[in-house]
Amino acid sequence: MPFIKIVVASSTGGLADHVLRAVLSSTKPKFHVTVLTRKGSDKVPSLPGAKLVPVDYSDHQALVQAVSGHDAIVSLVGGMAANPVDSALLKAAQAAEVRRIFTSEYTVDILHPAMVSLYSDEGWPEHWDTHLKKARRFAALADAGGSTSYTTLMPSAFVDNWLAGVYGNFDPKGRKVTLIDGGDFPFTGCSLEFLAACIVAALQMPEEETKNKRIPVSEVRTTMKEIVCVFEKITGDRFTVDNITSKSLLDARAGAFQDEVFPMAAMYTHVVGAFNGQGAGNLQEGLKFDGDGFLTMKRKTIEELAGEAVEK
Repeated sequence: MPFIKIVVASSTGGLADHVLRAVLSSTKPKFHVTVLTRKGSDKVPSLPGAKLVPVDYSDHQALVQAVSGHDAIVSLVGGMAANPVDSALLKAAQAAEVRRIFTSEYTVDILHPAMVSLYSDEGWPEHWDTHLKKARRFAALADAGGSTSYTTLMPSAFVDNWLAGVYGNFDPKGRKVTLIDGGDFPFTGCSLEFLAACIVAALQMPEEETKNKRIPVSEVRTTMKEIVCVFEKITGDRFTVDNITSKSLLDARAGAFQDEVFPMAAMYTHVVGAFNGQGAGNLQEGLKFDGDGFLTMKRKTIEELAGEAVEK
């Protein structure tokens, strides 16, 4: 049966805006949506049709009360805050017997051997709750049984953000691109809008099809070099191309370890994992994902997505 009564643990902006728009605009089914916001935050979204509940994620009993009576929790908390928040949500879901939690791990395949190796480096302190620890924690639910199961959707790169220059490698306005390891390795990715549609589709799929599953979802498969060619074709301009290596990124990560800036170390880890050609960011199976027919959004081409980035 589909999940109808939904809790969305949301940070404002980015993916959360797209997912909330998609969930609230759905009519078949019509979701009953409760949105958790951080207690005391001055950024309270206007979401007609949703019930807003301010929560302190460290208050277990209040969190249990907030999620009780719901079918599923969709976590959209961004950045490093996602790890402790997802853990708190899991404990609350289990106490309230919520059937499913969709984890906030919208990135490369964290359990791919290449990522396991990167997250097993000795630079990570024992107390730091890494993405690998969290992924393993949720994967263990498959063997543990119990009333709460999980689903993780893996989109690899947020390709529209990359193309628009949010992360620095692509700069369509300045006509610049920085390639990683020569830019020849293929990777997959999703626009935020497409990923939101995938989440809505997964909520509608038969429950057993997504139960305790890590599901790749992809909109495009490309290379950095191909993107340079696409940008130049669209704009009619030559782009300045710089090159960096995975090794230089890992050296920068070592500096972040030394300075104990672990969110920055995680960022370098994910960039290397996405673009170094070892497979964690090349999730080809995701190109076949159709949500058992519930995915209604058509995939855009890399040309279409790059064109939108140039227009912005």
